[in-house]
Amino acid sequence: MLQTFRCQPISSIVSRSLHPKCSRFCSKHPRTFLQETCRKGQVPTTSAIARSFFRNFSSATNWEEPSGYDTGIRVTNSLRKDRVKVPLILSNKNVATWYACGPTVYDSAHIGHASSYVRFDIIRRILSEFFSIDVVQVMGITDIDDKIIKRSQESDISFSQLTKVYQDEFYQDMDNLNVLPATLYTNVTDHVPQIIAFIQQIIDNGYAYAAPSGSVYFDVQAFGPQYGKLSTDNMDTGEAGEPNENLSEKRNARDFALWKAAKPNEPWWTSPWGNGRPGWHIECSAMASGIFGRSLDIHTGGKDLAFPHHTNEIAQCEGCFRSDQWANYFLHSGHLFLKHDVNKMSKSLQNVISIREVLQKYTANQFRLFCLVTKYNNDIEYGDETMQNAISLANQLSSFLSDSDAYVKGQLMCQPIDEAALMQRLSEVRDQFITALADDFNTHKAMEGLMDLVQLGNKQLQNTSKDTSGARSPGVIAAISTYINHVLNSLGVQFTQRNSPGSTASTRTLTSVLDASVEFRNSVRQWALDSSNSMTQNDELTSKEKKKLVMQERAPVLIACDQFRDGLADSGIQIKDRSIEHGTWEFVEKPSKTT
Repeated sequence: MLQTFRCQPISSIVSRSLHPKCSRFCSKHPRTFLQETCRKGQVPTTSAIARSFFRNFSSATNWEEPSGYDTGIRVTNSLRKDRVKVPLILSNKNVATWYACGPTVYDSAHIGHASSYVRFDIIRRILSEFFSIDVVQVMGITDIDDKIIKRSQESDISFSQLTKVYQDEFYQDMDNLNVLPATLYTNVTDHVPQIIAFIQQIIDNGYAYAAPSGSVYFDVQAFGPQYGKLSTDNMDTGEAGEPNENLSEKRNARDFALWKAAKPNEPWWTSPWGNGRPGWHIECSAMASGIFGRSLDIHTGGKDLAFPHHTNEIAQCEGCFRSDQWANYFLHSGHLFLKHDVNKMSKSLQNVISIREVLQKYTANQFRLFCLVTKYNNDIEYGDETMQNAISLANQLSSFLSDSDAYVKGQLMCQPIDEAALMQRLSEVRDQFITALADDFNTHKAMEGLMDLVQLGNKQLQNTSKDTSGARSPGVIAAISTYINHVLNSLGVQFTQRNSPGSTASTRTLTSVLDASVEFRNSVRQWALDSSNSMTQNDELTSKEKKKLVMQERAPVLIACDQFRDGLADSGIQIKDRSIEHGTWEFVEKPSKTT
């Protein structure tokens, strides 16, 4: 029988000899085997074809390094089950296509969500600011599913009204956390026609089937052993489908819904299989592919999404496109745990703290520093101790930037600075910082080096002196503070500075008013503390007694100076009395009190 293959194209042999799914692999590896065998004048046996196919099928389940632009970054790719770091290679030079799973907008987002979004925002900024990569990020918003329908019915409002409230709240929360907006947000309800077409293609390729109810399921068994690239500890016992699916109409327990038949009093759309709505997993596959096509550089989400959600996304896309590798990299963030709670933060466990609650207690910068001091894919513990550490880091950084500004302007005096040591350390930290970021975005290690530089600078600046005649080194301090401020801004930690480049006209006016006000206070305070300018004429008093009398007379003036300082502090502006002659002011972060 196989003798006739000599006169037929290789593609015909592949398509006629193997299951429809196999042709997507045979178009690459087995075809080569057959061509080489025929070239030698040999007739390939059925067993040889099978061995070649399954050998290459097995290897195809492993991650294949893509061709393209090597960024110089190595990442932990969840598609590699051995967790070995691999080079991040993009399809196009200096451009990264990135799909991120967004929220299901039926309730307020909590800090477990926030930690994931902030960590990936940090990675996005690293790619853009430190490696000159333009990131095109699409975020999918789930605005129709079982939870949304249930909550809307409980609230006696339409599902679209409910989702608009929480989607707008999500955008505001991300803005309050200084998370960059996605290049494009895609809502499921805006992409139902594309989702239907995507499902139909999967059916046509033999990897999905319509049930009598009108639901459509992905056929995991037909897809084969390629399923499960992102297997996790619970995959052997877990099911790929969603809760409340009709198991009796599935061919296999692991089959999962692509289209869910309409139920009474639920929203629905028309489809070739009957009225219904998209399943959870299909939405991301269809929306991501609708923007980026049949391949994607980076896909991100929390590690709890690896199975079943991301696993099913991969199967759907590779089943639709008959491809070996849809997304080249999956990056997963670690979970956030409350201190003394072994469970990850989850609404179903009722152990959540909303983003708005957190921002009433801590600032966005403090929360971001809390995220920066751990690697993005490590679990993170939220509690008073870890947040106090973040507050301490924020205070050290802010204090250094403020003191540096005062020193450069001649308002802070200190002993001579070791310029050579500081410049050498600055050069070392620059190199170490980039090296750490290129090593799987290791912000923990990068921040360690940065804080070492800050502490070294603070130590030099705190060695104060009343002697103003010594050599000063404003250049080296300015170089260090400029670098640190640039790094922090690039990572999304943005302390309000007196002369920020993006200052508005009103901010500059405020700065001028505060400069004049603090200078006037400095002059008044200096006069009040200088007893030598006293008008008191009493020769019977000793100089010490005269000074005491002057201080008593001028006490109300000094009290007024203190009250002026304390009044500004309540408004987030701190005055520092550097010396009798000099005082400076700076903005101080305060948590938001709005709800």
